[in-house]
Amino acid sequence: MSEFISAERFSALVGMIYDAAVDPTRWLDAMEAIRAELNFHNSTTNLQSLPSIARVTNVTSNVPADYLRVMERPEAGADVIEIWGGVGRLLGLAMDRPAVLTAVNPDFDPETTPNRYFRDFARPQQIIDVLSIGLARDEGALGTIAFGRHRSAGPIGERELAVMTLLIPHLQRAATINRMLDAAALEQASFAGTLDALVAPVVLVGAGQEILYANSAAQRLLEAGDPIASSNGLLVSATSGATRALAVAIRHATGDQGEIGRRGLGIPLRQPDGASSVLHVLPVGAGRAGVRADAVAAVFVTDVSTPFVAPTELVAALFDLTPAEARVFGLMVTRHTVAETAAALGVERTTAKTHLMRLYDKIGVRRQSELVQVAASLAPPISQAQPSSARTVASASGEKARGPIRT
Repeated sequence: MSEFISAERFSALVGMIYDAAVDPTRWLDAMEAIRAELNFHNSTTNLQSLPSIARVTNVTSNVPADYLRVMERPEAGADVIEIWGGVGRLLGLAMDRPAVLTAVNPDFDPETTPNRYFRDFARPQQIIDVLSIGLARDEGALGTIAFGRHRSAGPIGERELAVMTLLIPHLQRAATINRMLDAAALEQASFAGTLDALVAPVVLVGAGQEILYANSAAQRLLEAGDPIASSNGLLVSATSGATRALAVAIRHATGDQGEIGRRGLGIPLRQPDGASSVLHVLPVGAGRAGVRADAVAAVFVTDVSTPFVAPTELVAALFDLTPAEARVFGLMVTRHTVAETAAALGVERTTAKTHLMRLYDKIGVRRQSELVQVAASLAPPISQAQPSSARTVASASGEKARGPIRT
């Protein structure tokens, strides 16, 4: 865990985010907790489906009514885009780390900018900077969560960036699951009722990967055996690599919730017909209403795009590889020999072989060809191309431009 936050406190924040994943009305609780932990003045979460621009989630924390009216102005979206340096700069922001306004747009001066939105919204509240995280940026949705920094709190520093970076995979998973919920699901009183109402496939599993419940959409996939299947009552995938990854993610769901953030986030699945799916493993917690006492996780199956994660990074996170072991993995799966790997890393052949034997043991394989299969099964089915939503944002004005990033 980061030196900037205790494991206990971080786990509590992650638990609140997961509550918001299944129950979007809990977003305010999660935002307030994060805001207080990192000493931000206010926050906004905005998630819109594309191309309809319908709002999936729109929540503000500590924003007075007068300033909410400023946010609702028709020109607000275009003004916010201008603050961040334009559409091109916004769409170029990485999805795996926080963005800070004054770093993204060094020409921006909070004291002198004539920008209408900043003048009427941020400056009167003494907001001097904004930290933003991308929740979604693909053909199906556009969304961010942003936190405004008050003058009295000083500049956004290393602690805020470090903790927010740890929270990113959890926030993005919550937004992804929000996108699968519909109005009927939100009216259900219990978690189990919500699962029944979901169009998306979801399976409740126990600590040993046993299938405890599957909604109707998941039942159809299990019967077809692709991309998930039942093997002697256990939930598996159509590929061995993804099955290993799923097992690790479920195992970590039984422990510290913070640990699952880098394990199981967006496990990509390749299907024989060329379609792509992603598995999201959500710890359900022991006290949630309507959940069996022996359930530890809900596995969602979705074709919604997720931020790109290189296979080496995903495997390293899933199987707790050391940096050296991860580098060996990256070279060996591109069919380098042990000697070539040692030369590329500048180490002795015996050292490279030791790292290789350790990662064989961690991943549960015996030879290089099996490592290659693991990498292939976990590689994203499609590359993370520039989303078509760029065209939507670039040409939008008024209501359609309102989504990207706000303070």
